[in-house]
Amino acid sequence: MRKPIPATLGALAAVALLGVGAQTAAADDQDTPVTAEVAAGALAITAPAALDLGSNTPGTTANASLDAVTVTDERADVLGWVTSVSISDFTGANVSGSAIPVSGFTYVPSTATTSGTVTVVAATATGAGPSTVQTATGVTGVNTASWTADVTLVIPSDALADEYSATLTHSVI
Repeated sequence: MRKPIPATLGALAAVALLGVGAQTAAADDQDTPVTAEVAAGALAITAPAALDLGSNTPGTTANASLDAVTVTDERADVLGWVTSVSISDFTGANVSGSAIPVSGFTYVPSTATTSGTVTVVAATATGAGPSTVQTATGVTGVNTASWTADVTLVIPSDALADEYSATLTHSVI
């Protein structure tokens, strides 16, 4: 006696289950959109709190090295930036009307040390300003740049003995 019916039914059941499984997998697909935001930060500059050009005599040139100035660009963009310096008049503290002209002022920045994707080019500033001292191009994302500067001031031969002060301002845009 032969039993061909159960074997045939078993094969048909296996094919039917495979067909049902394949159709069910496609019907269960569901796409979920995923988003993420990259927030923009600030563009900022920090500079030393003070610079002392020392004690000098009339007719000489005062000089000093300015410690690190740093630009931090957290805007996460492709925009470049420009830094500039300006200096106020050098006025005396003790002798009425004593002053040193800012026309004899010079700011020579070093090559910037950078992080991130940025190219920074230095330029010398003279006089009162504002004068560009660093320019950043080729920016992609977050970056920083730091530099020092050699600062000089020509002391006129007719300068009066006094303690002079001025304000050196660093700006970034």
